[in-house]
Amino acid sequence: MTWFTSLRARLKSRSTVSIQKNLVNSVSLVVGTILFIVFLTVDLWLDGWVESQFEQSMINKANYLKSQVTIVDGQVVFDLDYDFLPQYQNQDDPHFFQFWRDGHSIQRSATLSAYPEQELVKEEIPLGTDKVVSVTMPNGNLGRASISYFSPKSNTNTLIPLSLTIYESAQGLNRLLWIVDGLLIGCFLLAIVVMRFITVHLILRGLQPLEQLNEDLKNFRQQEQGHQQAAQFAEPVKTVEEIEPIRREINAFIQSNRALIQNEKRLSGDIAHELKTPLAEMIALSEVYLRFPQDERISKTYSQDMLNISKRMKKIVENLLLLQRTSSAALNVSLEPLAMCHLFAQVKQDLAFKYPDIEQRLQVKCEETEPCLADRFSLETILTNLIDNAMYYSPDGSEVEMQWVRTAQGYQLAVTNHLNHGMTPAELQHLTRPLFQLDASRTSNERFGLGLSIIENLCRQNAYALQFTQSQPMALTVSIRIPKRMPEGLPLVPEV
Repeated sequence: MTWFTSLRARLKSRSTVSIQKNLVNSVSLVVGTILFIVFLTVDLWLDGWVESQFEQSMINKANYLKSQVTIVDGQVVFDLDYDFLPQYQNQDDPHFFQFWRDGHSIQRSATLSAYPEQELVKEEIPLGTDKVVSVTMPNGNLGRASISYFSPKSNTNTLIPLSLTIYESAQGLNRLLWIVDGLLIGCFLLAIVVMRFITVHLILRGLQPLEQLNEDLKNFRQQEQGHQQAAQFAEPVKTVEEIEPIRREINAFIQSNRALIQNEKRLSGDIAHELKTPLAEMIALSEVYLRFPQDERISKTYSQDMLNISKRMKKIVENLLLLQRTSSAALNVSLEPLAMCHLFAQVKQDLAFKYPDIEQRLQVKCEETEPCLADRFSLETILTNLIDNAMYYSPDGSEVEMQWVRTAQGYQLAVTNHLNHGMTPAELQHLTRPLFQLDASRTSNERFGLGLSIIENLCRQNAYALQFTQSQPMALTVSIRIPKRMPEGLPLVPEV
């Protein structure tokens, strides 16, 4: 059963959800509940009103019968005109009444003659009151009974109380209640159908902007496949407040994606160019050597030339691998307390073989002695590339200044060097692009335009803020703001 449960869970997780159906069902449920409550309230009110009218009609009939009774000299006199009371004579739809005095029956309706042994119900109630109850009539039908206890008019002002009970069939009442219930149920169902139809129509109209957005996506994709690149989604004639942010975000994603694609294309071309040049040199050198093997000008330096070209290719590949490693999310950032002044001295010593005059040219200002919690590999790589670039691209003999200071948010590393050539704002913006070189001829055998790209990747991985500024036209300052971190690696103050 384990595989079946797992399969069902996967199928359930892949089930699609419809916004239209959810909206229609939700609105139908809410409005249907409100309509049900309204119709139920109306139905209960109508049922109560119809029953109260029926009971009031019975009480009115009882009052009429009571008005036909008087007390004359202590005797009960009935002045009943059955011509005005045909319901008490008709056996097809009979109504019944009965009078009592002191518990003895003194008058019965003509319809009760068919049931001489049956008595109508009589209850003890206060004088001058009426009561309506449900009963079974003598003919077996369901009905209602109006029970009254009253004192008729007397010519001697003698108080002689009498009891009166009248029966009426409830079939007409029940039929009317069923008709009312049926009409209300029918109206309720009709209202639900109409409401659902209107809801579906309105929701479909409301979702048309989403459908239009989907159509725009399809058209945009077809244009892309047809190599007809559109700048972005065309703005519709009528903008929708809820859809417009989605359209703007999609356009922003398209622009950033295109920039990434163009950057990848450029990077691929630059990598091919960087590798193609030494390969072409090796092929050309080998062809010349094979053609003129006896020429000492070629044979004496052939091995060394091939070694130099191979080393250059090896360095290019190592830098590309380092660039890929620093851009990967799997890069392991291990924090440890680092004494920055000692780290600066170590990096300075490591670069002494490339720049023998580094002791005279590199001026280090390390005012903060507190250990910095950071990743050693990241900081060593950043420092090595920064100092290497600053020493290489600055005029011979010029000073390079490196400063480490404490700030309110953490720490700041700044490296400033003079330039041989001025830089435009566009060139300053493209400094961190992989394989970007200011030298348009791209003939340098030692520089490949990857150092600042690696620095940018490491700053991104460690949440450092990288910034390039030109305080002077012929001076470049690279600043890195490093937030202070807790032992678990979270910054105490978020970098802004």
